[in-house]
Amino acid sequence: MWFSEGWFLKDRKHQFLYLTTEGWKTKAPHRIEIWYIRHEGRFYLVSQYREEAHWVRNIKNHPGISFEVDSDKYVGLGRIIDSSEEPELANKVSDLMDAKYQWSDGLIVELRPEPGVLQK
Repeated sequence: MWFSEGWFLKDRKHQFLYLTTEGWKTKAPHRIEIWYIRHEGRFYLVSQYREEAHWVRNIKNHPGISFEVDSDKYVGLGRIIDSSEEPELANKVSDLMDAKYQWSDGLIVELRPEPGVLQK
């Protein structure tokens, strides 16, 4: 295992985000559990399988998303970050993912919550 169990469990509450996307073919809701970081009011995910991941395909076709972090629920929009067009943001997100999870290799996706739309 590349990380110690103690490291992973020490802050388990803040390890995962629960993302719901609309299926790009079926339009049915799809929910995943995924690692995330928060930066400047937005949330960032990394897709190990890049654009082949179903959730990434869903966001490309239907950018409206909802997600949960701890007990907070959000609605908003998702978008793929092009590291060649936004290198500073991509580097910052990679650095934050590396610091939190010791991993950042993949396609970066940004989740932008709608202002004032926090559901409890």
